[in-house]
Amino acid sequence: MMQTLRRDYQRVQCVSMSKVGMTCRKISTILGISKSSVQRALKRYEETGDFRDRRRTGIPKTLNNRNIRMLKHLIQNDGRHYSARKTTFRFINTLNNPVITGKRKLVE
Repeated sequence: MMQTLRRDYQRVQCVSMSKVGMTCRKISTILGISKSSVQRALKRYEETGDFRDRRRTGIPKTLNNRNIRMLKHLIQNDGRHYSARKTTFRFINTLNNPVITGKRKLVE
């Protein structure tokens, strides 16, 4: 979270310095980041008008917040007595929609 805020702040600084006429090389020297990072930040701002990271692609989450709470509860209360495999099976059996997998969340 802190790192994200830091990156966003650096991007704001890059755009602000660029708007007052500083070159990418000068901005990179002042901020202590690479010239390509400055160029990327400026390009992103020109394309999207925003400083934040773009939305990530990939597989959507398989567990909602309720299911994650249920899994944490199972682990905290009974986790010491069961293996990861048995805990996974117990978790899947408690779900209304047992198609999703809980094994990946156990690893996290």
